[in-house]
Amino acid sequence: MNPCTSGDIREALRVRYPMPEWALFFEVSNGTGGNVLRYADAVAMNMFPSRGLAVHGFEIKVSRSDWLHELKQPLKSEPVQKYCDFWWVVTCKDVVKPGELPVTWGHIEYRGSKLFTVDKAPKLEAQAMNRGFAAALIRRAGELDAGQRRALVARETSRLEAEYRERIDKVRTTAGTELLALRKSVDEFEKASGIKISKYDGERIGHAVLKLFDGYDLLPSRLQSIHNLASALAKDTAAAIEELKPAGEVEGSTV
Repeated sequence: MNPCTSGDIREALRVRYPMPEWALFFEVSNGTGGNVLRYADAVAMNMFPSRGLAVHGFEIKVSRSDWLHELKQPLKSEPVQKYCDFWWVVTCKDVVKPGELPVTWGHIEYRGSKLFTVDKAPKLEAQAMNRGFAAALIRRAGELDAGQRRALVARETSRLEAEYRERIDKVRTTAGTELLALRKSVDEFEKASGIKISKYDGERIGHAVLKLFDGYDLLPSRLQSIHNLASALAKDTAAAIEELKPAGEVEGSTV
C-alpha cells in the first residue's frame, strides 16, 4: 500500500503554493492542439515581480516503479521543463533513492500531509514562454479541477469558522464580564437590604423598589404639604384655645 496518493500530493501543493502569491495549475501541456508533446503534472508561477515571477514545474510520483519508469526517459519532461526556472519531482516517502536524481531536478517529499524539500532544485535557464505554452496555462486557468474547487471551499469555510469562533469568544468574554459585574451589584444590594433575590421574587422586589424610588422622589413635596397642614392646624388650634378661655371677672361686680 502506497504511503500517499497523487491526490494527497496535489492538496499539499495547493497549501505550499497558495493564491494570491502563486498560480497553480495541474496537467499542463507544452502547447495546445496538435502541438501537444508532453504534460507536466503541475506548474506553479509566482505572481510577485519582486520574486522574479518564477515558474516551477512538477512531476508527481507515488510509487518506486513509476519513478524508475520516469528515469528511463530523462528527456521526456523537456517540452515543458524548458519554460520553467525550477523543475521538481514530488514523491511519497522512499520513492527516490540517493544518487538517482537528475542534475537539473529538485526533490520534494510528502510526509504526514506536508511537503519537505529533500534536494533543492537548481536554477535553470528558462526559455521565454511562447504563445502555445501561454495558451496551455490560460486553458488550465479556466478549468479549475474538482480538487481546486474543494480546496477553495475548504479554505473559505475554515476562514469563516475561525471568524465565527473569534466572535463567539468575544461575546463570551463580554457576557462573562457583565455577568460578574451584575453578580457583584446583586450581592451588594442583598447585603445592604437584607433581602435575598431569587428568580421567583425578582419581579416583585423590582416593583417594590420602583415604588420606593417614586415615593422618595415625591417626599420633599409631601413633607412640605404636611408642614403647611400642620402650621394651619396649629394656628386654628391656638385661636380655638383663645376663644375657649373663661372670661375674667369685672372688678366690683356682684353675682
